[in-house]
Amino acid sequence: MTPYQFLLKTRLHRAAVRLRMSDEPISTIAFEAGFNDLSTFNRRFRRVMGEAPGAYRLRQRGDKAPNTSAVPAL
Repeated sequence: MTPYQFLLKTRLHRAAVRLRMSDEPISTIAFEAGFNDLSTFNRRFRRVMGEAPGAYRLRQRGDKAPNTSAVPAL
């Protein structure tokens, strides 16, 4: 593992902890973790953690994603 890969993984894991423990916006967490571009954070997070930051937050908290199929059509 290169120093850059180690740094990236460390930043992403710290962001993951904040996603689990806080209600801060994902963009705030990404920028404070050292990412200047939200799309880069999302792409890197998904590659390392296996899912998007928002999905990770929901799953880790045990929240259920809204079931849009249960909403009646107008």
